[in-house]
Amino acid sequence: MNITENRVNETLTSLVVAAIKEGIVAAENQLPLGSLTDEERNSFQAIDINNKIFVEDVIVEMGTSGVGIIPEYIKPEYIINDIGLFNQLEEIESGANKLLRRITDLKRIAGSEAYGNALAVYRIYESANRAGIPGAKESYDKLKARFDSQNAGGNRPQATTI
Repeated sequence: MNITENRVNETLTSLVVAAIKEGIVAAENQLPLGSLTDEERNSFQAIDINNKIFVEDVIVEMGTSGVGIIPEYIKPEYIINDIGLFNQLEEIESGANKLLRRITDLKRIAGSEAYGNALAVYRIYESANRAGIPGAKESYDKLKARFDSQNAGGNRPQATTI
């Protein structure tokens, strides 16, 4: 990492953070209720493009030849609503995934830059302490406490995943 490069050098205002959080809550509140247990997530069938086409074909067939063949307890409108909601959620999910990727990338960039630069500053204090520069020892001792439990042998700290 180049410590002189700063790809993101800004923060969000509290109003922007609040607006984003409110938007997330508003979007969540627009969705129908429903969630899965971990067991259900593992057992429910996923739908791929071929299964989606099959569902659409079943809807067409039920509409053209289903009377007298399909029992009344099978409700075509349930299948139509389910595939309709699936299609809507697929579109929403695509945008949400794009947004989540951007948030994750920005978070990684900001965290990496913050930690990398902090580590560089720590190493400057370490060098200044070794050189006997007044005032460096107190700051170095305070900052090195973060690494003492990790590196009992006194090795230099390594970057960690944030």
